[in-house]
Amino acid sequence: MRYLKLCMVFLPALLACNSSKDDYFSMCNALQQAETIYQHPNGERFKHQDIDTIQIPPELAISSDFFVKRKEYDKAAKASLYYGYAQIENGNLSEAVKLFKDAEQYGITSGDSLTTARAQYNIARMLYASHDHTEAIIMAHMSEANFGSHYDERSLANNIIAISYIVKHDFDNAKTYLEKSLELAEKGQSIMAKSKVLNNYSVFYREQEKYDDAINYLIQMKEIEIDSSKLLLFNLNMGKIYLYNSTYDSAAFYTNKALELSNIVQTKPETRCSIYQSLYYIKKKQGDYPQALAYLEKHENLQYQIQKENEKKSLYSIQRQYDYEALQNKMNQQIIQKQTIILAISFALLLVSIVVIGLLIRQRNLLKENKEIKQELDKTKGELQNSVKPEIIKEELSRQLHLIISANRINERANDYKKEWSPLVFIINNKKDNLFEAAVIAIERVYPEMYDVIRHKYPDLNDTETKVLLLSCSDLTNAEIGYILGLSVHSVNKSKSEIKKNICQL
Repeated sequence: MRYLKLCMVFLPALLACNSSKDDYFSMCNALQQAETIYQHPNGERFKHQDIDTIQIPPELAISSDFFVKRKEYDKAAKASLYYGYAQIENGNLSEAVKLFKDAEQYGITSGDSLTTARAQYNIARMLYASHDHTEAIIMAHMSEANFGSHYDERSLANNIIAISYIVKHDFDNAKTYLEKSLELAEKGQSIMAKSKVLNNYSVFYREQEKYDDAINYLIQMKEIEIDSSKLLLFNLNMGKIYLYNSTYDSAAFYTNKALELSNIVQTKPETRCSIYQSLYYIKKKQGDYPQALAYLEKHENLQYQIQKENEKKSLYSIQRQYDYEALQNKMNQQIIQKQTIILAISFALLLVSIVVIGLLIRQRNLLKENKEIKQELDKTKGELQNSVKPEIIKEELSRQLHLIISANRINERANDYKKEWSPLVFIINNKKDNLFEAAVIAIERVYPEMYDVIRHKYPDLNDTETKVLLLSCSDLTNAEIGYILGLSVHSVNKSKSEIKKNICQL
């Protein structure tokens, strides 16, 4: 009984665990794939083994909610962070901000300060891009505090603060955070962070019209990181410095070199658009209006393409949303099916348990009733005997009663050739044609006048209950008592229950 209850408790939980095992594996696998694709903390893809061509697993879209339901907030934080990077790639910046905010909250809940800091840093970047520089500074300060001993990432957070102050023309604060950012980049030995800081130093001095200093920092940036993409940005920024300084020949030289590199290396459309815009202003200042108009036309055409591409990304985002909802509906259907099976099995187990418990209770009650009836009969038998009969007499009574039953069964089943002797055996042993009367004679040989004593002692019993009580003084089973009286076992049990009630009232 105890094991049955334990099965009822643990089987549904076991089934639920098995049903969600495959889903859990899929979500963890999607999270691991995202970890191999994205590079912290900017969400840039790794630039090796063609990792930039790998598609984001669709399960990543719902993995955050999945882990939240399981209260695994550390995994939920990472899932939201990585899916936020994916949304930036898709151009869905508003959705990316929401995901980074989710990552921040889940990171705080789980105590994962690094994921929290990365989420806050990316929120700061998004705020800066949307020209909300004051909020960007606040969020970057929060991320810098959570990065702890990750000096390279602390450098990037301070870099956001510095560039935000540059845009606000608060050059004193900008210089403070540029110095701090550069110090942390050198401490963390991060070329990428140091390159960004040096680039912003050049912007810092360019905005103050200190062009020599701006050029000096760009040259330092070129010396520490000289891959083709960085060289393109170096030439573009050098061209802008000379353009602002009205040195148009030099501006044209560097900007044209940037244009040449844009045809070789993979370049964002926005960067090419910026190159054409600079060339337009340079040629305009040099008086080459036909060429200036040509660059302006290229600039506008590229702007139009960027706009169209953004529209495609919006459509792609809608399709991703549709795929997400379809995947979620599919998972919900699977969950419902599994839960239905679990409920059906649990209900069946419950019904079986109720039946088993009922049978056990009934059996226990029958044993208790038989015991109490036997105790009462023992008292009556004692009064009739005045002394304990030898065991051999009791055995003889049992033998006689079973012989009566056997002889009657032989008589019922006898073939023609047995009919000559089977009734004779029955008459010799019982001296009566009625099976119950034969049993009474056998009982009263051991317990004289037992039948009359029972009828007088328990007048409230009906005829059947009196007969059942009399036959209970022997070791006959309920089935054998029922056979003698022509009753079912159920009727015998019911009679015994009534007998017990009458005995207990006396």
